[in-house]
Amino acid sequence: MFNYNEVKSEAERIKRDYPLLNYFHDLVKSGFLKYEGILGKDHFFGFLSQRTGSIAVDDQANVWYDHSAGSGGDILEAVQVFENMTFPQSVQRLAGSIPTSIITPKKRAQTDSKIEVESVAKISHPALINYIQSRGFEPGEIANFAKEVHWKNKGKSYFAVGFPIESGGWVLRSSIFKGNILGGGISIQNLGKPERIKVFEGWFDFLSYLKLSGTTDFKAIILNSTANLSFPLILDILKENENVDLYLDNDETSEKYTDTFKKIAQLYRYCQENGLTTDWDLNGLKSSKDKIGKLIYNLGIDHFKTKQIWNIQTNISDQRAHYESFEDLNEYLNNKTKS
Repeated sequence: MFNYNEVKSEAERIKRDYPLLNYFHDLVKSGFLKYEGILGKDHFFGFLSQRTGSIAVDDQANVWYDHSAGSGGDILEAVQVFENMTFPQSVQRLAGSIPTSIITPKKRAQTDSKIEVESVAKISHPALINYIQSRGFEPGEIANFAKEVHWKNKGKSYFAVGFPIESGGWVLRSSIFKGNILGGGISIQNLGKPERIKVFEGWFDFLSYLKLSGTTDFKAIILNSTANLSFPLILDILKENENVDLYLDNDETSEKYTDTFKKIAQLYRYCQENGLTTDWDLNGLKSSKDKIGKLIYNLGIDHFKTKQIWNIQTNISDQRAHYESFEDLNEYLNNKTKS
């Protein structure tokens, strides 16, 4: 066993020399994770139960981040999380085992290259009409936003209700299918002359809000996944408009994202009021467990000021109280319609 100084020294050596990408591919070989391929500069991995991988590995910075869990870090933090070890145990686990070669997997062929959209038209298929009605709508109510999308993948034909994504892809939904094609990310809809930004977790939450309220004059950001509500996106939203309404789900994950959004908005307001920059450098936060805390430190804000920051009033409104007994806004709509 190492003493304290030896553990500290060995930990620094491991974090510096151990290729994180190798470790994650070892988890794949053991059957614990699956490899999803490369998107941009990141390699993506996921648990076998996940439809798409949420764990991004930046092999240049040698850090990882799980978008689903909202946490990440270095190689030692990976061992602690994925092998349920303490910090000293993780150091002991990797001590003296630095690989001499780095795995450089070939780029995964883009699966979307096998996907061919055959038609995009008004929704008319009986199965899709039934599905839309099961979500509390008639086809005509959502015709301005939803289309019937037919596509082929590996020679097989499919169809579903499709909603556009900013990346050029489609969010696809039916009673038997849930997924994206031709890219992922957020969707944006500008209605009238936007006075506020409203953030929705999914398309049917957005459509439910329209049906329930009849409100116009707002910009809708539809996340399509809470994992898309990243620190950079929140900052972009605040720079555009600090009047924001959040319509996320009533679950633990959405609670965490709502709280994070509020805290970032409070820090943003504090910086405005105290002459500090709001053009934050987010690059150094990726491997940090407490991104907001590290940002406060980087901005040179004294720790004792945090109590003042968390008491700042902002124009960020958590709207979940309006449907607190339901999973999401669409379930609330369905219950209200049936009642």
